[in-house]
Amino acid sequence: MRPLRICQLITELGPAGAERCVFELARRLDKRRFEVQVAALRGGAVAQWLTEASVPVTVLDIRSRLDLPKAGKLVAFLARERFDILHTHLFHADLVGRPAAWLTDVPHLVHTVHTAEGRYRPWQFAYARLAAPLCERIICVSASARDLHARRSGLPLSHYTVIPNGVDAAAFSRDPQARAELRKQWGLGEREVLAAYVGRLDGEKGIDTLLEAWSGLIAGSSVTRLIIAGDGPRRSRVENVAVHGRGRWRIKYLGFVRDVRGLLSAADMLVMPSMWEGFGLTAAEAMAAGLPVIATDVPGLRDVIDDGVTGVLVPREDAVALASTVAALAADGDKRHRMGQAGLERVKKLYPLDASIAAHERLYEAITDPRNDQSRSRCARG
Repeated sequence: MRPLRICQLITELGPAGAERCVFELARRLDKRRFEVQVAALRGGAVAQWLTEASVPVTVLDIRSRLDLPKAGKLVAFLARERFDILHTHLFHADLVGRPAAWLTDVPHLVHTVHTAEGRYRPWQFAYARLAAPLCERIICVSASARDLHARRSGLPLSHYTVIPNGVDAAAFSRDPQARAELRKQWGLGEREVLAAYVGRLDGEKGIDTLLEAWSGLIAGSSVTRLIIAGDGPRRSRVENVAVHGRGRWRIKYLGFVRDVRGLLSAADMLVMPSMWEGFGLTAAEAMAAGLPVIATDVPGLRDVIDDGVTGVLVPREDAVALASTVAALAADGDKRHRMGQAGLERVKKLYPLDASIAAHERLYEAITDPRNDQSRSRCARG
């Protein structure tokens, strides 16, 4: 029996959460059963990662809604490759992917919702509802993401499958050598408490709240330091308050960092003040590294973090609460250790990467198996 041919279509390939999930899925699916390619409307660093992993990748160079006439490139690509399944990720890839799959008779289509959308985006949910006949299953990365999407779209829960993001805990295990080397490089003593932020530098990730919280910690003469890793539209603001050299500092900006394991090994806690999330992949990775997580009490993060056990949840956009929580946890090394160990166990139990990959494999095979009711294609249903 030939492998199922699958195209993972995503909006862009910058090194963010959804893109990294596509990378892991594309390279880890069983090659005896699945033949995978990745296509993206726009490129990014993950395209190179995929190439290095020997996963075929196609960048379509559709950069905005004004470029939608270029969607003909996607139609031609799908017609030529004749995939069994098109799996879309993020809204804009889904927006062009569903009609392109219909035009080229791709027999099966699934879509993954990666966020519990906090902005006013009624058209996204209206599209999901109106184009539902073109999509057999909506995968959500958390129960919170599913519940929000179903409530706003009006689709029945039976249209959804929850497959949490997975984490390779071993890949994020603490590296004592990296910890010692990086802290020495940054001029930190072993007893100094270091918090880390890893992610996009934009408003939805709560960067403004994070910087406001640290200004309060600095004013209060807190010894807690902060490293920030990532890139995005708030970069200039971060650079304005950060120090790049080896002198005394409270906030250090590192730019984009691919060696997240080393960075987390050097830190003592993760801060994640997002306005909204679908899952909170960085939080789960920090927990795999044995770190407690201080995060906002929003859907997605609420799913991953056990408040008071593996970390602390604080109100959204509350810089005072964030600062006081950081200060309290920085002062209690035993509590940080207990929370870190509990977080590691939670990730191993609930979010193993192998389980996430296997769940996708089962879904792909179920919707294409002619003996299974789930295998009815979108075309047949229409």
